[in-house]
Amino acid sequence: MPHRRAAAVVRFSSLGDILLAAHVPGFLKQEDPGRRVLFVTKERYATLLRGHVAIDRVYAVRDGSTDPADPAEPFEAVLGSLGDLVSAMRGDGVEEVLDLHQNWRSSRILSAFPEAKHRLPQKHALRRRLWVYARWLRPLPTPPLLRTYRELCGLSPTAELDPWLRSALSDTELSRGAERSGKEARARGFVLLGVGARWETKRWPAPHFVALAQRIERERGLRTVFAVEPGDPNAGEVAGYLGTRGEAPLSVPFRDLAAVAAHARAIVSNDSAVLHLGPALGIPAVGLFGGTVPEFGFARQGPHDDVAEIKLWCRPCGVHGRPRCPLGHHRCMKRLDPDLAFEALGRALGAPVERHGATASRA
Repeated sequence: MPHRRAAAVVRFSSLGDILLAAHVPGFLKQEDPGRRVLFVTKERYATLLRGHVAIDRVYAVRDGSTDPADPAEPFEAVLGSLGDLVSAMRGDGVEEVLDLHQNWRSSRILSAFPEAKHRLPQKHALRRRLWVYARWLRPLPTPPLLRTYRELCGLSPTAELDPWLRSALSDTELSRGAERSGKEARARGFVLLGVGARWETKRWPAPHFVALAQRIERERGLRTVFAVEPGDPNAGEVAGYLGTRGEAPLSVPFRDLAAVAAHARAIVSNDSAVLHLGPALGIPAVGLFGGTVPEFGFARQGPHDDVAEIKLWCRPCGVHGRPRCPLGHHRCMKRLDPDLAFEALGRALGAPVERHGATASRA
């Protein structure tokens, strides 16, 4: 016999998108506390959702990947091929499907449940491409994605966000995260700096991160913790700076990084998954934008989030980021002064600071 009515939320990838999509089960529970919520994703992201209080069951497409959450605790999910998952979902009372991905895999799930209510958010793909290729048409900014998701679930676009990941982390994980942040950082409070990004055009230079860290520590009295992905081009320079403090950059599985971030006062990050830890944990997040722009809808998701950027005629140069600057100069990041990031952090923390002569550059 099927269980009581269920809604299936579908988002297969990627890590940052999963962090944002994982707010939707909580929105659905606000809309109707009596429904069950299923979440369909890829195997590599399944245990990121472990402990999510608004998800009743995770369905994961087997992909043979290494799980970035590297689970240290038991976690049950329905794992198999897409066909296996559809068969299992038939016995789970699925009455509506929220397709947040809208690709060929998710269309198979929609077609498998023709009688279910189908909810598809507007993706604004054309609008983002207009920002890249036809800015003279003055396209409208894409609304923040979590605003779109709230409206999809029948909520006010300003409905309060529930920091789902904070409650999903276990006491053991949170304790381990506190230890990893360091004794002095715990005592003084700290800002997590997300140095990495998949695409070069999204990466702020390492010397800028170092300069920002020095000013944060000098003028706000907070420590900084650097999160660096293995193999990141900035890792060596960041490690050199931290070596002078007798420390090392933090390079851990993503869920472990989230447990560290849960203790931070704020996050400053490139346009990457680390940025989206802010609303998932309920802490302010400042996005550093170069080759991409906040108008794509992936910034200012939380009530205290902010951005740092400069205006250049060549921005944005790509919808997702590029492996190198098309013009060869990467001015969007090189000219993004650390003072601008410091000011944005001050706004996010609720204490605006005086500008130190930094101005927005124009090419």
